[in-house]
Amino acid sequence: MKLKTFNEHFGITEQKTEHLNILIDNDLEAFIDPYHIANNLNNMIAKKMYIRSKSFLERLNRTYIVPNDRKNGLKFLSHLHEANEYHLGYSYNNKGKGIGPTKADLVFDSLSANKFAKAGISVTNEAHNVLLLVKGIGQDNMSDTLANVCRDILAEFTLQQCLKYNIEVFERKIEYYDHSTAKWLTKKVKLPIYNGKHIILVPQFLTSGQRIYNNRYNWFISSNFISKEILNGTIKLDVDGKFITELKNGTKKPIIKNINNHFRKPKEKLIDFVKSYNGSLIDFQDYVKLNYPSIDIDKLLELYNKAS
Repeated sequence: MKLKTFNEHFGITEQKTEHLNILIDNDLEAFIDPYHIANNLNNMIAKKMYIRSKSFLERLNRTYIVPNDRKNGLKFLSHLHEANEYHLGYSYNNKGKGIGPTKADLVFDSLSANKFAKAGISVTNEAHNVLLLVKGIGQDNMSDTLANVCRDILAEFTLQQCLKYNIEVFERKIEYYDHSTAKWLTKKVKLPIYNGKHIILVPQFLTSGQRIYNNRYNWFISSNFISKEILNGTIKLDVDGKFITELKNGTKKPIIKNINNHFRKPKEKLIDFVKSYNGSLIDFQDYVKLNYPSIDIDKLLELYNKAS
């Protein structure tokens, strides 16, 4: 069964568009990726979303997480509703995986259990670091959070795309987080409608498919830090295991797979690597930019096939 895309329904014939060409009757297993936001601050939309999300997380952490004000923290998080209008996430029938009451509990408790967030350390004021380091906050929750917090920014982007392709729009009221007042506000915007429901689009370069960053960070640490310490003798191995191989010319080479399998840490303990290897978070962010690109046309076709 061939699923209809946004572009097909609204008569856009260009193969490549600035927006992610979502499915309109199903959810696409794609996510707003905070690493792509942080790595594209030269783009105005990414910069606005980065500033907005950082302001939101600063407010959440400083005002509610650090003093453990759970009651008001859950009230603050209760504004994060299911973001069905984006047609993104794991739910193919578009039920959404937004942050409702139980998700608000999950987010608050996850941040409260994180040593960095609880201590007010600034790295957890950035969405990509929260996704990487905070157990319980996965790619779908973070994408939904960004979709809610930055809803007005993405609604404006959607309007510009509709004007470009001569798509009819209708007035709708949306809720978003306003960083200048540190409050949730509503405003009227103009958006395209399908089956009586409005749609919000996302720039394709800000999206990714399913990606488990804590696994990638473990590999990055093993490759760039632990392997070097093993080679120079900084780490004294007290277990049996083959971590180094010797080439014919006598050169010693680390076996990254074995190193990673032995030294890798679960998500909740990755902060130990952050503390041990100063600058590794910034280095990893650069590594992501070079090695893990946003969704391209081939990946998009793969996601369509998966949804069908």
